[in-house]
Amino acid sequence: MGPEIAGVRELVVRRAQMTDAATLARIQVDSWRESYAGILPDSYLEGLSYSGHERLWRRALAEPSATFLALLNGRAIGLASGGRCRSHRGFSGELYLLYVLRAAQGQGIGRALFDAVHYALAVAGLPDMLVWVLAANRRARGFYEHLGLVPIGRSTSFIGGMRLDEIAYGWRD
Repeated sequence: MGPEIAGVRELVVRRAQMTDAATLARIQVDSWRESYAGILPDSYLEGLSYSGHERLWRRALAEPSATFLALLNGRAIGLASGGRCRSHRGFSGELYLLYVLRAAQGQGIGRALFDAVHYALAVAGLPDMLVWVLAANRRARGFYEHLGLVPIGRSTSFIGGMRLDEIAYGWRD
């Protein structure tokens, strides 16, 4: 991939490979620190580990998955992963996570990652999906609502010693 020429940008969304584990970990940790500042305790966010997340990604990528990496002009700036729904009867697929670094948001990259996971799941026979979003993460909620997902349920989780409300958003093909 060459450099950006006269404002032209080159977005590539491709399946993640084992060699991408460190890159996925960096994007995930950095995105959490950007997205959840003010929602999760600073001490929890500061304690997130690139090496720990890299180990998790190595394990995840050892299995067949719908995990995608987004590169903008050759720079890794986002990721998304999905699979069989783990949490809600009535939906076959689940978008486990989708993160785009803040500097690259608002350029259609999140939508491209969403579409890549949705397509991969549909091909695998999982045409509808849901995603869980922290209720306090208004930016993410707005993103999914803009894509046409609708709230279908609520739950509570514990992260960093805090009780947090989550909203499930559903997408039917």
